[in-house]
Amino acid sequence: MLLLTNAGSSRYRELELTGRYHAGGNQFVASYVRSASTGALNDLNAFFANVENPVIRPNESSRLPSDAPNRFLAWGEFDLPRGFGIAPLVEVRDGFPLSIFDENHDFVGERNRAGRFPRFFSLDVQAWKQVTLPWPKGLKARIGLKVFNITNHFNPRDFDGNLASARFGGFSNGVSRTFRGKFVIDF
Repeated sequence: MLLLTNAGSSRYRELELTGRYHAGGNQFVASYVRSASTGALNDLNAFFANVENPVIRPNESSRLPSDAPNRFLAWGEFDLPRGFGIAPLVEVRDGFPLSIFDENHDFVGERNRAGRFPRFFSLDVQAWKQVTLPWPKGLKARIGLKVFNITNHFNPRDFDGNLASARFGGFSNGVSRTFRGKFVIDF
C-alpha cells in the first residue's frame, strides 16, 4: 500500500543584488542571485505526470531539480538612430543538479548530489526598426529579429545518468542558435 501525504516541505533562500541604469529611452539592468533550494523530492508531479508506471521510492530531502546557486543576468534596451533599437541579454548560471541510477532505476548515492549540468551561458539579442503603418493612420510597429544563443554555446537539457547505458555520463538535447522574427504593434 502506498500512502501519499502532504507532509513534504521545501526551502528556498536567496540574496539578490540588482542595479539599473536608465537615461532617456535607454536602460541597462544587471542582477546577481545567490540561492539555495532544498526540499522533499517525492512531489506529485514526479509520479503522476507523463510516466505510465512510475518508480516510487522513499521520500528524500535534497537539492531541488531547479537549484542553481549562482545566476547572473544582464539586459538592456537601447534606442539607435533612425528608429532602430537593440536589446541584448546575457545569462550565466550554474547547472542544475543531477542524479545517477542503476538499471533498476534505483538511485546510486544521494539524489541530486552526483554533480551538476555544465554551466549555462546564453547571449541573446533583439534588433528592430520602428515603422509607421499605413492603416490605421499613425499606428506604429516594430519589425525585427530575435537571435537566441548567439554563441551557439552547448546548454544541454538532458543527462544520461543510467550506469547501464552506453551513453552514461553524456549530456544531450542542447538548444542551438535560434532565429525568430518580431512584429510588435505599439499602441
